[in-house]
Amino acid sequence: MDIFVARQPVFTAQKKLWGYELLFRLGFKNAFPDIDGDVATSNVLANTFFSFEIKEILGNKPGLINFTKELILQKTPLLFPQQHFIIEVLENIEPDHEILLALKEFHEKGFKIALDDFVYHEKFTPMMEMCDIIKFDLMATPLETLTGIVKDIRSNYSITLLAEKVETYEEFELAKEMGFDLFQGYFFSRPEILSKKEISSSQITKLKLINEVGKKELDIKKIESLIKKDVSVSFKLLKFINSAYFARPTPINTIKDAITYLGMEELRKFINIIAVSDLSESKPNELIRSSVIRARLCEQFGTVFKTHFTTEELFTLGLFSVMDAMLDIKMKDVLKNITFSEKIKDGLLGKDKEFKKILKIVVSLERGEWDNNFYTLIAGKSIEKKLPQFYLDAIQMVNSFLS
Repeated sequence: MDIFVARQPVFTAQKKLWGYELLFRLGFKNAFPDIDGDVATSNVLANTFFSFEIKEILGNKPGLINFTKELILQKTPLLFPQQHFIIEVLENIEPDHEILLALKEFHEKGFKIALDDFVYHEKFTPMMEMCDIIKFDLMATPLETLTGIVKDIRSNYSITLLAEKVETYEEFELAKEMGFDLFQGYFFSRPEILSKKEISSSQITKLKLINEVGKKELDIKKIESLIKKDVSVSFKLLKFINSAYFARPTPINTIKDAITYLGMEELRKFINIIAVSDLSESKPNELIRSSVIRARLCEQFGTVFKTHFTTEELFTLGLFSVMDAMLDIKMKDVLKNITFSEKIKDGLLGKDKEFKKILKIVVSLERGEWDNNFYTLIAGKSIEKKLPQFYLDAIQMVNSFLS
């Protein structure tokens, strides 16, 4: 059984990562897997989730999973460890007697329950009395219509309110003011300030380091000297080179040996990633992690697509594709401070059709948007089976770089 998973981050009001919503598919033709009432099938599904290293995907964070009416009535959530998963009840599930009995059992056994795309109505009162989280879809129910509802829920229940499909920084700020606790959407990957903003001196220093590793011929001694002068980069390099990602039998103890072991291309990746993470200290950590996952996925797609970019160039493009959001300035102004080739600049500015295609596919993977025509075209082909491993490999890579 081939399973693919995408994860969408959920943030606190302080823009700290709270957890993920996990989206599962059996290939790209299905929605949530079509499971009959056979208990054995549910067991296969559960076992497959765990063989796919879901704990690694979640880290120590909770995961929200959509459960259909059929899966709730089959008691499928009981197959999962309650400390890792939150049962997300879909919006089309009515609070009939059987559903309420199942939810009561989950609640009594310590499971947390979330109501998805909630529409406030008194018939849902029994559900609300057992739930821990209510999710409001801001596309379906705009914030201006929720003021009274939010106040009423706050007055009568101890429930965490989650605003999903938060598309802009303004929506994020307004939802915070209204009393929402958690936030899900794409606001964090866009610039928060659209007006011109200057780059700080410390950020310029990091950009100079990026420029140094961007040269065709690397000056290893100069790079080694720059790394040694930065305690943070030195520490992160040695931590990374001795991580489980490389599975080295003996540790590496010097910057020089670490650089030699990595090689030129891996050194470029490392410096770019660490510099990017330092450039975005005021941003959600997930934005940094997302940029690394995007970079690795772009690189991997370079092995299956015919493109005029090298895989190394695709890694760079993916990594820097969110730089405008990290620095809160327009991409064209970011590129004034980095010595990239015209080919890379065109890709980052959206002028290159090949990279636009690859980036669109990668972004749809990030967001669990399976209606991209690409997935219809690859159905049943070998590349479809590669994508879950591509994604897991990217998560493993970011865990090694940024853990």
